[in-house]
Amino acid sequence: MSTAETLTRALCSTFCEAITVNPVPCGFAVSAAFTDASGDRIAFYVVAEGDSYRLEDDGEYLARLVALGVDIERGQRQQLLQSVLETAGAFWDRDTYEIKTGTFDGAELTARMVRFLSALIRIRDLELLTRDFVRSTFREDATTAIMERFGPVANIDERKPVTRDFPDYLPDLVIRPKVDGRRTAIFFANNVVPFQEAELLRAEVEKEGRQNEIGVVALIEDPDKIAAISLRRFQRAQNRGLIMPIFRGDEPAALTAIARHVGIAATTSRN
Repeated sequence: MSTAETLTRALCSTFCEAITVNPVPCGFAVSAAFTDASGDRIAFYVVAEGDSYRLEDDGEYLARLVALGVDIERGQRQQLLQSVLETAGAFWDRDTYEIKTGTFDGAELTARMVRFLSALIRIRDLELLTRDFVRSTFREDATTAIMERFGPVANIDERKPVTRDFPDYLPDLVIRPKVDGRRTAIFFANNVVPFQEAELLRAEVEKEGRQNEIGVVALIEDPDKIAAISLRRFQRAQNRGLIMPIFRGDEPAALTAIARHVGIAATTSRN
């Protein structure tokens, strides 16, 4: 029967065998048994600076997330990344995408290495959750982007009718220009229900002959959502004039499409 002592020895032996430390020009390269989604072992560097040390990875992980279109500088993803790094006393370099610590005394080295490795492992959850996490934050990301783009020149309401004449439709956002332009209902169309509501409201507006004063936009999360809506419904809505920009992967252009429809594109262009 195993005892606490024998289990402790076995675990220590396993963990020690799984970690390799090799000298490199900057100090030491540390590789652990833990792997990422690609099967590569999680590694980092111990950089010697006189009698002090700092820890850093190679910058590849965060750079790859950004290249895949994952926004790590805003919203819940930024908060998750920041909270994990804080537990290790670390930060990420916005120029190189390296995850780093500041310098510390050699007496802290072992404890800091354990905390840093733990943070690198936890940060990999961003990759495991990328698809679901990006989708779950669509409302937050789209709302933030629209507020930033149109806030200076429009009033923006959440979950209110575009006018009192259409009380049965509650778009996610309503953009009401402060000067010129049409008030526009924005539906976050990441499934068929808000997409259908956008279709129906557009038809009602057209029936009333009020297209010049009221706009309707179905903001689609990403191309994958078109299949969830159904290609047939998408085609029908497109042919009947529903504005349907696709947000993920081309956010500035999607916002520009909304701006053109609202009629305030010139005053909301970004440098």
